[in-house]
Amino acid sequence: MPAKALRGCALFFAVTTFTACRSDRPQTDVQTSDQSASAAPAAGTDSGSSPRFVHVVATDYKLQIPNKIPAGAVTLHLMNEGKQLHQAMLARLEDGKTMADLGKAMNTEGPPPSWMKFVGGPNAIPPGGTATETSVLTPGNYVAFCVIPDPDGKPHIAKGMVQPFEVTSGPEGTAALPAADDTVQLVEYSFKTAHPIPAGKRTILVENGGKQGHELVLLKLAPGKSAKDFAVWATTGGMKGPPPAMPMGGVGTLSQNGSATFTADLSPGEYAFVCFIPDAKDGKMHVEHGMVTQFTVS
Repeated sequence: MPAKALRGCALFFAVTTFTACRSDRPQTDVQTSDQSASAAPAAGTDSGSSPRFVHVVATDYKLQIPNKIPAGAVTLHLMNEGKQLHQAMLARLEDGKTMADLGKAMNTEGPPPSWMKFVGGPNAIPPGGTATETSVLTPGNYVAFCVIPDPDGKPHIAKGMVQPFEVTSGPEGTAALPAADDTVQLVEYSFKTAHPIPAGKRTILVENGGKQGHELVLLKLAPGKSAKDFAVWATTGGMKGPPPAMPMGGVGTLSQNGSATFTADLSPGEYAFVCFIPDAKDGKMHVEHGMVTQFTVS
């Protein structure tokens, strides 16, 4: 995938802004990239009734994820143990394509190749943060990657923050996403919700009803700041000065008709949904087309 297109997929926050967010918790045991995810569902659930739970660790610049994951609904729990903002976007490499093909595509200008099917993944979180997202994965070759730009302007994927893994057939668990409390539909160029989202721990279903890829970045706005302030800061403002919002995850890019869920613990306050994907027609980020929505959680 071309680096130019990748840079348009994500937001950038100054490293110093998030240094204070780092956690002093001890490291959590995780499955590294040379291991396989267990076929068992999450503890305390009936076999086949819940998605498999897989830990993913982000550092600067590496993603640790099992090299094999059984097909079905998979919940990725992303832990950011780096010093920068990170995400773990997911894409299926179709038509028999491999990491070598992806490497070649990154050296070519233009839109992402048609053989990359984007299936979500946990979106941006600060150092010390966590995010949980669930996608239904079918057998095939996948990559997890981070496209957030470094202070030098290069996306993290260009620094090696991409990890291939295989989704295997075999004893499959549930093939359905978990039940959701709320639904957000992505279209050109807005986020549609049926009702206000209340405070508390929420499971939110995200559906891409648009004609091109979209993402959902969840932001909690700083006091006195608005979604418009953030949109200006992230585009024409050149991302200078303290950002007017804090990222809280969400769902990475979904191809047309894609869906995924994510969980978020929402305290009362002002929030926003934003999409940073470059438009298929003019290359401008969707936030520049107005794909940013502010909402109040009470």
